[in-house]
Amino acid sequence: MFDPQRLLGQILNDAIGGDFGHRRRRGGLSFGTKAQLGLGALGLAMAAYEHYSSQRPAPAPEPMPSTPPPAPLAPALSMPQAPPPPPAAFDLSTLPQAQADAVLLVRAMIAAAAADGVIDPAERERVLQRAGTAGVDAGTRAFLEAELAVPKSADSIGAMTRPGLAREAYAAAALAIDLDSEAERSFLRTLGDALGLSEDERIALHGD
Repeated sequence: MFDPQRLLGQILNDAIGGDFGHRRRRGGLSFGTKAQLGLGALGLAMAAYEHYSSQRPAPAPEPMPSTPPPAPLAPALSMPQAPPPPPAAFDLSTLPQAQADAVLLVRAMIAAAAADGVIDPAERERVLQRAGTAGVDAGTRAFLEAELAVPKSADSIGAMTRPGLAREAYAAAALAIDLDSEAERSFLRTLGDALGLSEDERIALHGD
């Protein structure tokens, strides 16, 4: 089942820990605390992900057979099996609001992380591996792969964002980067303009 909220929680968890879109572990910024405590869909996704992670049972060890298994029968001649079909594409326009918001915030984080080319093939593989560990299904993974392959621009993120989600979209993007390059600063300025955020609103989001 397509679950962008779980995916958002996983990426938020990685970003707060410095493992998504960052060359090094961040220190001294308050965005992690703000995202968890005060920013609507971001906080809900983080809380839901943490709850899900704490409830996941450890895999049970496989029992050792008491006797050796019987030798397999010789396989009958058959046609080679076709590979499984790719997961069906999702019509994102029909998603409930909470899931649509999660999709937008995931896109904002990926777009920001890609602003200066940080998401290289090795990083993409790490993100996909962590998504698998977080328990996302094949369809959600396919969505993540597509977004990592072709990140959105700051202007397109702004155009996709509903008015009530502007602050969260900006915060999500800022969580994914260190703002230590001109490309990242330019991306965030463009995104803030596209979202219609005032300078005071941006300062407040970056503040303690």
